[in-house]
Amino acid sequence: MIPLRMNKENGFVPSMNGGGMESNMKFVSSRRIRNLFPGYIENYFSYQSAFSQILSMISDSKYDCVLNLGNAKDGDITPVNVVSALAGHQITSEQDPFYPLISHCRAFSREDLLRNPYYRDIRLEGCELGDFRVASVIDRQFEVILWNEVVCEKCGGLDSFVPCIGFWKDEPAPYYILQDKEGNGWMSVTFNEIFTMQPAVDEAKGRVLTLGLGLGYFAYMAALKPEVESVTVVERNAGIIEFFKEKILPQFGEAGAKIRVVQADAFEFMPKVQDGEYDFCFADIWNGLQEEKPFYALRNLCGSSYRGMKMAYWLENSFLGQVATGVKAVLMEGFAEAEQERTWLQLAVSAKQLRDSGKYEFFAVADKLMQDVVIRTMEDIEYYWEFENIKKLCK
Repeated sequence: MIPLRMNKENGFVPSMNGGGMESNMKFVSSRRIRNLFPGYIENYFSYQSAFSQILSMISDSKYDCVLNLGNAKDGDITPVNVVSALAGHQITSEQDPFYPLISHCRAFSREDLLRNPYYRDIRLEGCELGDFRVASVIDRQFEVILWNEVVCEKCGGLDSFVPCIGFWKDEPAPYYILQDKEGNGWMSVTFNEIFTMQPAVDEAKGRVLTLGLGLGYFAYMAALKPEVESVTVVERNAGIIEFFKEKILPQFGEAGAKIRVVQADAFEFMPKVQDGEYDFCFADIWNGLQEEKPFYALRNLCGSSYRGMKMAYWLENSFLGQVATGVKAVLMEGFAEAEQERTWLQLAVSAKQLRDSGKYEFFAVADKLMQDVVIRTMEDIEYYWEFENIKKLCK
């Protein structure tokens, strides 16, 4: 059951005092909540702190502790030892907050990349046209990478988002990145792109529409499938289209005959699409999680407009995971304000500062989801803590 929302009939009105939560959520504390919810918060943060430490090391290129594994024997270079090296201690217990990372830690070989159909069939090294050129980028052996989206699973009994980290167990293979004349990367085909696009590739069938061209990876993988009749690609950048048609499309062979490219802005194109005109649509017009606004804007534009066409969005699970994190922040703020307990109030201030910075669109989405919600029981908290429920509410 979805927790009650405030209205005139049930006697509650939006709370505008205390910290002034943007969601106007009403948090009615109780002895049971006071006894149980702080443990929820502490448990959640023990895991999230561990995961954040790993992500920070990856983003800051602090790989020395893993690169040093190069001096170890091959049998010692395992997911357990790699995660232990990153954690700074040997992981021996399932209760260790770093433990969930192990099951999603994957070792990659050079062949894992080269056997992919795109890398098997397409040669782009040194291709250059107009403002764009393709460079080959190579990681270091034992370098840690993020190979897929975060995975939601129970950590200590609570939903948490576990990063999927991997490492090159032997000499890495180079991957393609499209750069402009200034050397800025526009798009690439790394393990992360390959694995995060695979669910959409698997779902593609019939008449396929894709928003965003990139290096044509999704278009090619979809066109290879016998059950795909055609692939229409919408791309607004004329230079990208020219590069694709001149340097990439001719290498697609028979699959290329299925592909048609339309120069248009996705936000102008989609309102003209009739429901049932295509069977499947994959949207990929953002560079990553840092570009929240186009994801939410396109999702809101398409909404439930299409019943005959299945919509899929690149990194959707991760974007909605951010919303779920925002909802947790709202719940913790509500508890802090209701209890007026200093430790939790300080936590609430930190969350509010992040929200007020305006850098994170997902806070606005989380606030909207929690608008006028009444939290009265631990069951209410548990409902909004579950990621599957957040995904349902976001539909």
